Amino acid sequence: MRLKMLACKVFFREVSLIAAVSENYVDVTYIRQGLHNTPDLLRKVLQAEIDKIDNGDDVYTYKSRYDYKERDFDAILLGYGLCSNGLVGLNSKKYPLVAPRTHDCIALFLGSHQTYQDYFNTHGGTYWYNASWIENSSFMPSEESEKALSAIYTERYGEEGAQFLLEQEWPDSYERCVYIKWDEMNFPQYEKYTKDAADYLGVNFDVVQGDSGMLRDFINGNWDEDRFLVTQPGQKIIADYSDSQQIITAEWQ
Repeated sequence: MRLKMLACKVFFREVSLIAAVSENYVDVTYIRQGLHNTPDLLRKVLQAEIDKIDNGDDVYTYKSRYDYKERDFDAILLGYGLCSNGLVGLNSKKYPLVAPRTHDCIALFLGSHQTYQDYFNTHGGTYWYNASWIENSSFMPSEESEKALSAIYTERYGEEGAQFLLEQEWPDSYERCVYIKWDEMNFPQYEKYTKDAADYLGVNFDVVQGDSGMLRDFINGNWDEDRFLVTQPGQKIIADYSDSQQIITAEWQ
């Protein structure tokens, strides 16, 4: 298959690794991390990119000089979870949209939504780290990040205001820093970064074995209904708040 992928940049290393060896042709556009904090903006950005792909106006995407019908895309992959409802309402007039049935990206790093849910159920207050998050996140709790933000906030809002804002970045509800380790990627420096962050913040540290399987199936086109939503052109993504565990589904506009 020929696939277009719009992905949050926290997937940069992982998606690049898998796409490079996939039998599918995968044209990836990475989008800045952090837009899930403003889901309306995330939705606006993604819909604008989808519309450009529909119309052949996306400057980041492969385009032939010739009218090769067989070189068109078979689907658009959305490298996001539901992400605070940032995917709700997204639609393509021309292509199927494919999205993982997850609340956020962590399930894709762990290998399944259930694995993520099981850890969440027994370990509250977790902040997740891995190589792509550390490299591309707008803020990762650590001594380095806190000092940088403290200087900025102090200059703008004074010491008292800076302290208040820093507390919002790292609420008391967080109890641990957890590093997700993939066999395919060995980055001891980032595991150490996570441990150092935990020590600095005075919270627990853990290493969890990740699993590339779900992300590989996503990119390789193994889209079973339990794990992936596949819309038809003209359908839009909606959130599923029932007990079905689908997380996202689709309806006709």
